[in-house]
Amino acid sequence: MLLYEINARLNGQRFADISERQLQDYAALGFDTLWLMGVWAIGPEGVMMSKRHAPDFVGSPYAISDYHFNPELGDEADFAALRRRAHRHGLRLVLDFIPNHFARDTPLILTHPEYFMHSNPEWRDEYRDDYYWHPSGRCLAHGKDPHFAGWEDTVQLDYTVAGTRAHMRDTLVRLATMCDGVRCDMAMLLLRDQIRRQWYPRLPQEVFDRAMPGEFWDEAIAAAKRANPDFVLIAEAYWDTELKLLSLGFDYAYDKRLLDGLVAHDAPRAVAERLRSVSELFLKNTLRFTENHDEERAAARLSPLANRRAAALVCLLPGGVLIHQGQMEGVTEKIPVQRIWPLHHHEPDVALQTYFKALLDLARRPLFRHGHYARAESNLPHVVSFWRAHGTAAELVLIPVGDAPVPLPVTPCVTLPPPAYRVNPQAARIRQRPEQRLPVVTRNDCWELNAAVLATAFEASPFVSVTFDAEV
Repeated sequence: MLLYEINARLNGQRFADISERQLQDYAALGFDTLWLMGVWAIGPEGVMMSKRHAPDFVGSPYAISDYHFNPELGDEADFAALRRRAHRHGLRLVLDFIPNHFARDTPLILTHPEYFMHSNPEWRDEYRDDYYWHPSGRCLAHGKDPHFAGWEDTVQLDYTVAGTRAHMRDTLVRLATMCDGVRCDMAMLLLRDQIRRQWYPRLPQEVFDRAMPGEFWDEAIAAAKRANPDFVLIAEAYWDTELKLLSLGFDYAYDKRLLDGLVAHDAPRAVAERLRSVSELFLKNTLRFTENHDEERAAARLSPLANRRAAALVCLLPGGVLIHQGQMEGVTEKIPVQRIWPLHHHEPDVALQTYFKALLDLARRPLFRHGHYARAESNLPHVVSFWRAHGTAAELVLIPVGDAPVPLPVTPCVTLPPPAYRVNPQAARIRQRPEQRLPVVTRNDCWELNAAVLATAFEASPFVSVTFDAEV
């Protein structure tokens, strides 16, 4: 999956304003999926509260009153029309599913107050700022990540209540009939173990087990897939919960650890260790990125060369790729989700746009989207190495991490490709310089690569890809 994240409210564009040319351009770049972030109606209290922080804030799109479209964007018919147009260009549309909480003034509190987390100091330690008094007279919890203060514009759902689980399952099923997939906000907060630790640490285990006998995601995802077998579910996931969420039916989970490695002070070591610790199956079912709406802009925290190299790693590994609106243009301003107009004009970085166009053209090829992957080891300092193979084609990808030059050893070596790839070492060529042959000397335990040719290739490109033909 090549996913492009669009802030749906940015610059005041409505569903009907997304032109055929825009859709055509997204498809031409190689994207197959668009994530329209922030489409749902926002509670009026949240809009008002956001203006305490900045007068131009118009509310968080993650404090929603219900799953009806924000009228500033259009209605259900407008979205359906956009979806039909997107499908004609081979594009799927993904929306947000925000399962942990609603806006603090959602009408659902009045009709089903039992769905929400009420104050109960007998079951947990409580901090005053994590709760609020609803006009109905109920003391309710704000939606919360346990490592941070509660989100003051939200109210927490209680998944130990069967009615809550049924309501949110049915909501997900409804979304499966409206769009092509969802990105599930903070998906790990709904895991049974997490709910137990965060909200019910002093409740007897047998009581908790009766209240929440199974995982919500297991049942809800199965129901959504019955309604739409092609429905794609992406889990925003942290705390090493990716494998658990994938086992419950998610198609993709965030791989935030890779981004953490790319921006670490010892990035080459951190990235290499991350890739050594995960399997090909894990990579194929995770979504990688160098930025999104929650993260700092890649162009702001990475040097131009490190940014290009990091993008290549994200795009050429197996699995899903997320590119954020403005990333390809080199935007450095991180726009809060509560703001729909940037504070600063940005002149697009034309050279970066050209680089991304070529990178995505490579990433969209079957070799990289569907091909096999095998990690490789080399003696090239600060360089991540791996093999990709599909059909009769194979490539060795060499991507430096960071912005340091690559100090090549006298005899660069790389571990052998898997025998199943049937790679012909005499057919090695530099993809970025197709006229350039790369001499390879085969040894029992490695291949020796020509240092002079590699040095020239690294000087000309942020990364090097070596193409091979399969042996007949």
